[in-house]
Amino acid sequence: MIDSSIPTVSPDFTSSNDELPALPIWTFALGLLALLTLGLTSVPAIICGHRALTETRGAGHESLGRSVAVAGLVIGYVGAALLGVWIVTLVRLLLSH
Repeated sequence: MIDSSIPTVSPDFTSSNDELPALPIWTFALGLLALLTLGLTSVPAIICGHRALTETRGAGHESLGRSVAVAGLVIGYVGAALLGVWIVTLVRLLLSH
């Protein structure tokens, strides 16, 4: 039988007040734009990504800012590879005529 005289304690679900820094957001946004613009914003994404990783180094491996920065950095490097392929293709096209 349930004893109603024992008070129930509900867990305190407080939201975290940790804010996401601007630099990881910029890294991710520039990385996505690098994919859409054939790699034109990949260099700024890589620069911002490395700076964001340096700033979030003390926050630990489970920081949301660090995760967003790593994702943007990876996308930025993919965009840089895309830019390289685009430049090589353009040079081959121009030299073949």
